[in-house]
Amino acid sequence: MNDNIVQSIYYNQAPDTLQSEIAVMLHQVWPDACPMPGATIPKAHDKELNARSVYSYIDGKLVSYAGVVHKTIKHDGQTFNIAGLSCVATHPKYHGQGLGLRTVAAATQWIEKQRDIDFGIFTCKPSLASFYNRAGAWLVVPDVVLIGSRGEGALSSETLDVVVLMRLFSEKAKAYESILRHTTINLDFPDGQFL
Repeated sequence: MNDNIVQSIYYNQAPDTLQSEIAVMLHQVWPDACPMPGATIPKAHDKELNARSVYSYIDGKLVSYAGVVHKTIKHDGQTFNIAGLSCVATHPKYHGQGLGLRTVAAATQWIEKQRDIDFGIFTCKPSLASFYNRAGAWLVVPDVVLIGSRGEGALSSETLDVVVLMRLFSEKAKAYESILRHTTINLDFPDGQFL
């Protein structure tokens, strides 16, 4: 394990020890939302999303993490491959040291290098938007509503008090920017899931 170096691996291929460390840190950051690992390690990401895990250690301890999930969606008659940041966290004892900034920057750079990603999209608390802008040039798109699905009770950026962040990567996404703005984008997730 390399200390203070941002590393990455596909979450589905990560050893159980790393998946457990991720689960423990996510529980420390969000104790009400993320269960504490026991005999069974709670999964940070659904297998189908083929998440890329971006992380760093200090003194042998996992201190910063960001997952990059990706999937294919249909929007306004077009098919797009999207990516979004998920489970971004820095251990509370290590806040203010730039670790989260480096981790999100590395995750964003990984997305940029993927030739099949059309655009990136995810949500965050409004107070964190400038952090994501500094780390990866993610821009708030106030004219876009993100929904988890069309199902009753589906999660929505409008009801969660979050802002939508987006970056267009492919030439296709840039050519179709007009349909990706002033719109509602459906992630087509199972009920209860969101970015």
